[in-house]
Amino acid sequence: MLRWRASTVRVEGRGAEAGVHQGVLCYRRPARMALLEAHYDQNHRGRLMAEEKKVFTPLRLRSHEAHDEEKMEYDDRYTEYIERIGLLPFITLVTRSTPAMNPCAITALVDRWRPETHTFHLGCGEMTVTLQDVSMILALPISGAPLCFSTNSKGWRDSMRSLLGCAPLVKDMPAGAPYTWISLRYKRCPELATKEVVQQYARAYVWYVISRTLFADSGGRNAPWMWLKALTSWDSKISWGTAALAYLYRQLDEACRRSDPQACIGGPLLLLSVWMWTRLPVGRPDVLPYDDWDEYGMRQCRPTWAFFYDKVEPYVGKTKTMYKYYSNEFDSLTPGMVNWEPYGKAENFARIYEFDLNPQCTAEAHLWRMQCPLICLYDVEYHLPQRVMTQFGLFQETPPEWKDTSIDLHTLDRMQQKTITNWTDHHSKYITEWWEVLRKAEKT
Repeated sequence: MLRWRASTVRVEGRGAEAGVHQGVLCYRRPARMALLEAHYDQNHRGRLMAEEKKVFTPLRLRSHEAHDEEKMEYDDRYTEYIERIGLLPFITLVTRSTPAMNPCAITALVDRWRPETHTFHLGCGEMTVTLQDVSMILALPISGAPLCFSTNSKGWRDSMRSLLGCAPLVKDMPAGAPYTWISLRYKRCPELATKEVVQQYARAYVWYVISRTLFADSGGRNAPWMWLKALTSWDSKISWGTAALAYLYRQLDEACRRSDPQACIGGPLLLLSVWMWTRLPVGRPDVLPYDDWDEYGMRQCRPTWAFFYDKVEPYVGKTKTMYKYYSNEFDSLTPGMVNWEPYGKAENFARIYEFDLNPQCTAEAHLWRMQCPLICLYDVEYHLPQRVMTQFGLFQETPPEWKDTSIDLHTLDRMQQKTITNWTDHHSKYITEWWEVLRKAEKT
């Protein structure tokens, strides 16, 4: 049973009662506290289970296999383009294999997410997925332009033809294409294809992969047009890492308040799963021997931290029973049970002997503790590392510096606010803030 403790509160103002460092509780001066936002609490799964004794089923996971040899085949000619756009380490990772995920453990974790703080509220303290985890697990670039542009789909078929060479002929369909259409039309790049055709096939391949892994949603069967539009230029220098984390935060913000039996969660669930397995002793699968990794003579094709979970025992058990079991395990967590620094400490950081780590995993370590807006089209979610400094091996101030994650930002949705399409203009102040924080971090 999930416990809805009085300790699950928002803390404001300076002054602190306690801090956690290396799993040790250190006391300081008293804090001024306020309740969590009623706006989120009203439909929060955790509150409904604890106070109203509601019984829910685990969320359905909307993350798919990225690659199937019977559908889409990778061609070495795609590599130079995928590398230019900054996605080569990630594409190499997810097109190799994706470990079996555990919907019961993920849901039990989601039940403890709080949109006010962008953290999981656990018995051991607050924890969250940070830019450090994005780098180490997915090796996505952090520096670069926010993934933000107009989602106006007028003329999308003509635009798709210019990018892919063709577009679906079905009338009255959402902007985009069915995964089946993409996989059948672009299954194999012709051997004598021109450079232009190779780029079309490469673009279709990346679109297929990121729509099913990074930005998976409840649509299920269709790849949205907007993710193809993001691939217009191979040299766009996009901050894919912040976009992926923003998308994950938004999925968590919404999933923790979904109670329908068919409720689901999407986004980069590989990131969330490996983060959970790496740090917490809840739902961690048995790891199977993995196959050798072929890096094709390229350092950018080396594995990420996720390779530790390349092959795992599939989740088994009765759904209802295991969901309760994992909930109880999360309630019982103590600081000493958490692996606060799984990637290593200080001079031993990222020093592993099992395989050669992808250099992109640590290339942007100077950006990991940025307090910044994470932008993914209509989503703006704040990265708040000051709330989880123990994860960086640093002293955790309590209460941490408060940053409003904004109810107004959380209500922005592409489907519900269809009158807003030019997100670059709409989010201009957050885009400016992102560039200012990034420049300061890169100078430092």
